[in-house]
Amino acid sequence: MKVKFLDSLRKSFSGKLFTLIAAFLIIIFVTCTIFFIYQQSKLLKNALLKDAKLLAGILAYGLRLGVFTEDKELLEQAVGGIFHLENVLRLSVYSLEKELLRKEKELKKKRRRKSVQEEENKRKEIFKHLKEFPFLYHVEHENTIELWSPVMVGASYPTEESLILGEAIVKKNRIIGFVQVIIDKKELNKSINGVLVKDIFLGLFFLVFGCGTAYYWAKKITRPLNRLTKAAQTLGRGGEVEKVLVETEDEVGRLAQAFNNMAESLKKREEEKKRLEEQLRHAQKMEAIGTLAGGIAHDFNNILTAIIGYANFLLLKVDDNVSLKQDVEQILSASERAVTLTRSLLAFSRKQLITLKPINLNEIINNLKKLLSRLIREDIEIKVDLTDESLTVMADAGQIDQVLINLVTNARDAMPNGGVLTIATESVDLNQEFFKGRTPERPGRYALLSVSDTGIGIDEETQQKIFDPFYTTKEVGKGTGLGLSMVYGIVKQHNGYIEVFSKPNQGTTFRIYIPLVELPKEKSEEIKAQIPIKGGTEAVLIAEDDEQVRALSKEMLIQSGYKVIEAVDGEDAVRKFRENKDKIQLLIFDVIMPKKNGKKAYEEILRLKPDIKAIFISGYATEVISKHGIIEDDLHFICKPLSPSELLRKVGEVLDQKK
Repeated sequence: MKVKFLDSLRKSFSGKLFTLIAAFLIIIFVTCTIFFIYQQSKLLKNALLKDAKLLAGILAYGLRLGVFTEDKELLEQAVGGIFHLENVLRLSVYSLEKELLRKEKELKKKRRRKSVQEEENKRKEIFKHLKEFPFLYHVEHENTIELWSPVMVGASYPTEESLILGEAIVKKNRIIGFVQVIIDKKELNKSINGVLVKDIFLGLFFLVFGCGTAYYWAKKITRPLNRLTKAAQTLGRGGEVEKVLVETEDEVGRLAQAFNNMAESLKKREEEKKRLEEQLRHAQKMEAIGTLAGGIAHDFNNILTAIIGYANFLLLKVDDNVSLKQDVEQILSASERAVTLTRSLLAFSRKQLITLKPINLNEIINNLKKLLSRLIREDIEIKVDLTDESLTVMADAGQIDQVLINLVTNARDAMPNGGVLTIATESVDLNQEFFKGRTPERPGRYALLSVSDTGIGIDEETQQKIFDPFYTTKEVGKGTGLGLSMVYGIVKQHNGYIEVFSKPNQGTTFRIYIPLVELPKEKSEEIKAQIPIKGGTEAVLIAEDDEQVRALSKEMLIQSGYKVIEAVDGEDAVRKFRENKDKIQLLIFDVIMPKKNGKKAYEEILRLKPDIKAIFISGYATEVISKHGIIEDDLHFICKPLSPSELLRKVGEVLDQKK
């Protein structure tokens, strides 16, 4: 128990503080009590001694005649009144030669009496002392005070003052005897003991009061520290801490305020950390989906190429059979939806091939207004509020069109009872405050595209998921959940930012920020003339590792009059070209092939025939194509899945180019 108490005291700051103050109070109490007892005892002793001296002096003065005449009756009369005093234990009167009178009270507890010889020797010493120094003389014992006064002939105490002060005025006075008075110290000791008890109890009272006050203040001082300790422990365990009450403006108060500031700062950092972790998880999720989309794109696009190609061939052959023709058209329609799905996934994952050019964002919106007005119902009013500034951005016009179409379609669906759709643009400066919690940080001037509606709005929980692929709040069959995912991917691919502001029943606003550039823009209304599809007689070398795609491409070209040489990989393509280099006028190479990829095979063939023309095809994502330098070298490229018209148009375009 004792060990636990000491251990608790050692660990408690309030206990240490209380112990320190209590120890200080005890020291003061003991010191003051001893001092007061000593002073009061001294005062009582001095008072008793003063009274005893006065008594002895008066007695010596009254005994002069009795001592001088040695008349016992006179002596009895002189000492009778004094002897009856309670504290007078003994009276003795001596002449110079002998004891004339002794009166002594009987005591319940008899004190040890000295032998006659001891008393005689002591008396002689005192007589000798008094003869040399004729003043009142006293000796203190444990329980008594012994006083000796000379009895002199003459005015030894001529005045009352001299008697009180015990002064002997010696003017040729002669000592004729001595008087001994023994005073009992019982009353003095009783008074001293009373003072001792009173002072101790008084001191104990003040000690208890002081310790109680010390305990109160120790707790009051350490209470904020205890709150700080509990708050710090809660904070250390990862809990949420309320502000610690600041009661004072002293060091403890400033410490509490500093802790509150620290806790608030940590709370903000924790919130920032959670936000960044959420962004990281979202980015990782997006990257995982993008990796999946890119991984399946190649094989999926090869399959779609075969389906679309052969369906087109079949469509030409069943022109007279209406029923079969409708079936084939359904196949092509489903294939086109599959193509759109694949491209949406690639757009969301930012792996779709885009062509960035300086364009005016306002011109894109103006050119698209007619189409957008057809997408909405008659009960929806469309407002277009474009800034007068020229908002030149590096963008793919077709992708921006897709962003606007998707956002307008969503806005239409969010206003089932009609409303107002607003499309607005302006230029803004984005500073560090905007990028707080956003990555990457690219401060500067941006074009802001806003699409707002007055529809049903979006709750906060849904806002956290709206850009996730395949997430939709629409009924089954009315949405793929890829519209906003594609918008998100396209915006990110343009180095932009997108944010949504919405509350239930208060409408929704999407804000898209795309960096402004100072480059000259290309007129969006300048549209290249459509190149007609035509056949030819040139020899074409096709290198494709997928047998279905290779066979389909061969069939497309042969039906249009071209001569076709097949190769199954890059090495086979180089070998076939060496054998037929004088005949072959065009290369159609898949970018990714076994043994040797299409770009390396093309570079090797260039050394054999520098003016050879080439078209590259691929179903892989943009990053794979870029890795092989197809886009950077500005080579002719077609994305899978291929349609016969797209392939034949590109072949005719490349062959017609001047060498």
